Amino acid sequence: MPLLAGKAVGISRPIMGVVARRRGFWESRPLVYVACSPREAAAIASLRPKHWAAALVADNLQFPPHSSIPCIYEVPESELAHLAEGDIVCLDPTGDIALLYKAGNPHNSLLATNRCNCLCVMCPQRPGEDPPGLMDNNLKLLELMDPQRTPALGITGGEPTLLGEDLIRLLTACRRKLPKAMLTLLTNGRRFKDLEFARQVVKAGYPQLFMEIPLFADNDTQHDAVMGAKGSFYDTLEGLHNLALLGQPVGLRTVLHTLTVGRLVPYAEFIYRNLPFVLQVAFMGMETVGLARDNLEKLWIDPYEYRWELAAAVRYLARRLVPVSIYNHQLCLLPEEVWPFARQSITTWKQMYLPVCDGCKVRERCGGLFGTGERYSAFVKPVT
Repeated sequence: MPLLAGKAVGISRPIMGVVARRRGFWESRPLVYVACSPREAAAIASLRPKHWAAALVADNLQFPPHSSIPCIYEVPESELAHLAEGDIVCLDPTGDIALLYKAGNPHNSLLATNRCNCLCVMCPQRPGEDPPGLMDNNLKLLELMDPQRTPALGITGGEPTLLGEDLIRLLTACRRKLPKAMLTLLTNGRRFKDLEFARQVVKAGYPQLFMEIPLFADNDTQHDAVMGAKGSFYDTLEGLHNLALLGQPVGLRTVLHTLTVGRLVPYAEFIYRNLPFVLQVAFMGMETVGLARDNLEKLWIDPYEYRWELAAAVRYLARRLVPVSIYNHQLCLLPEEVWPFARQSITTWKQMYLPVCDGCKVRERCGGLFGTGERYSAFVKPVT
């Protein structure tokens, strides 16, 4: 999520709270008051209700830090303007402000863990150790979410299944707090080769849970090379079949780069013949951050160069009634016949368009590009 920053006063430890932009916004949750006008700034000194946790003050205001309420001031007004009531932020003693949750947004997620049992060559999230209290913070964040304004929630990592019993605890909390939200668990699926563990996870997330699992090739050699883990191909297949046995809805994903684009049609054939129970197959453009950036010279291929192979694989699955999607691709790089399968999949705060996209007649339908990336196709152009 995006980071904001300012100068902190009265903050000795991180503070998590719900954004409020008016004093009448009263709930039983800790509130973070946002002030962008002189009147709002003046009101901070009189904030007394026990649920006011902190305040944020824009840089266009003369605000001496005299209030007893913890505060971060001199925050760029243009950035504060994007905060809406119901959003959840975490204020750090350094003056950093992390936006953890955007009310009403379909792209909210929980980072379950940084740890992983694979080392995918293009992973945008580098594996690492978890900060202290990550599980407790996730549970607290869940409690602050508005169930009426949370249509969907992702659970990601790292590899969430490494949490073991804590993953079951987290899913149970999601089901209790967000009974109407669609839960999507992003997992490599390897631990689901343990049927009993798979059974417990499915039971904890039922009925809202959907799983997205990567399968990078139709053979063990290529899949394991991408995953950076020997044996992962067969672990994943066994896990997928266990989930099918339990009636768990599952989708497949593959990320497109030099190690995966050479066999897209055989890949589609393998799925159709061996995994007929999957509810979706997604072909994903690569986000060039994290390990993908480290391995970019080995992995990079311009999406324009594999457009016909991608179209053939999509056509193969679609003609056999297998639901298929294309993620993270620009319409100008795809044959027009597969435009109906392209989704606006890039997380809102990462999405951007190049200057050359101005004037494109299909821009509103196009998913754009990753603003976090550092390499883009040389063939991006406006559709006229």
